Amino acid sequence: MDPHNKVPSPDNYAAFLARLDAATASLSTRARALDKALPAISLLLGRYQRALRGWERRLVRINEELARHSGEPQTLAALGELQRTAVQMGSMHSAQVLRLTEKLSLMQGRRDAISRSLLELEASRAKLDASRRLSKDRENLSRALYELAGTGGGVAKIPDLGLRNDLKEAREAVILAEALLEVKGS
Repeated sequence: MDPHNKVPSPDNYAAFLARLDAATASLSTRARALDKALPAISLLLGRYQRALRGWERRLVRINEELARHSGEPQTLAALGELQRTAVQMGSMHSAQVLRLTEKLSLMQGRRDAISRSLLELEASRAKLDASRRLSKDRENLSRALYELAGTGGGVAKIPDLGLRNDLKEAREAVILAEALLEVKGS
């Protein structure tokens, strides 16, 4: 607020805070969706991994039977068909496991990126809130100093020029100290 005009200065922080809030809401929605999808993909991946291990065990047993087989051609043909089926099913389940593992990894990467962004947004919001409070405090201090110096709303009956200069120097020192704190804090 300009102490001479008595017109409130615009709140430049509100637009930035609104953008931070919008980004936070959007990312939070995505995070919730990923939080629901990740367990489902993990469950599905586990089922495909168990099925793959089952087909791998069947293939081992079939191969053992084929190695021991010395009998009828019909049994050999049946074992060969079982072997082809076990290989095909193992291959299909292996491809699904690979696809789901990649999808799960991608989704976890996205969730991690969203978590980092949400933390950054939270930190930025805290910094903006602190800066906003600091700006208001500075504004209030400035107004109080001008009023004490007799340049505010009412005119002092006996202006003290020495006090005005001392208050001006004090105000400048406060602004410089706050600026230094902002720079050091960043």
